[in-house]
Amino acid sequence: MVEINPGYLSLHAQEPEVASLLRNPKITIVTDDGRRWLRANSSRRFDAIVSNTTWYYRANVTNLLSSEFLGLIKQHLNPGGILFTTRPIPLASSAPPASPLPTERASSTTWVVSDLPIRWDFARWRKTLEAYRIDRRPVFDTSRSIDRSELEQLQAWETSLTARNHPRPIEPCSEILARTAGDQSVTDDNMGSEWRHSLGLE
Repeated sequence: MVEINPGYLSLHAQEPEVASLLRNPKITIVTDDGRRWLRANSSRRFDAIVSNTTWYYRANVTNLLSSEFLGLIKQHLNPGGILFTTRPIPLASSAPPASPLPTERASSTTWVVSDLPIRWDFARWRKTLEAYRIDRRPVFDTSRSIDRSELEQLQAWETSLTARNHPRPIEPCSEILARTAGDQSVTDDNMGSEWRHSLGLE
């Protein structure tokens, strides 16, 4: 985990729900800028990278949305590796047309990006969620109706892969690209929406 703000470590320690993260043997926490860390660790490769992105109009957000940043991430993904990045941006401001990672799908809040086709196995996903534990406690307790209902809702996303109604939880790259054809991609130079949004230009 690479986090630019060292204050999050003390904040995590104060919150019981996430305090054990600091003691988890699977996790190494580095205080640094994520983009700078990737450049300084060019030999590191990952099966998945999660980029927690801020709002599309905030200062410096281009560092996490530009096609150049996507290219940098691609260099650190194993073949078939997946980038998960939050998508708090309108589709017209998004980067897919220039993305160096061509296979993409979007949910309501997240881009799911890879250089190889993504195989959606919802049965495996549910089985994994039902078995998942944090601090030896189940994330989903199937004895509780509210947890079972949440699992059913996630499982229902499978129908969105072939449905044509909008909006839907998961949308294929081809449809996103068709809807954003002609839109300007976010680059380090044009700074995306950082200044246009505040001036009411988009």
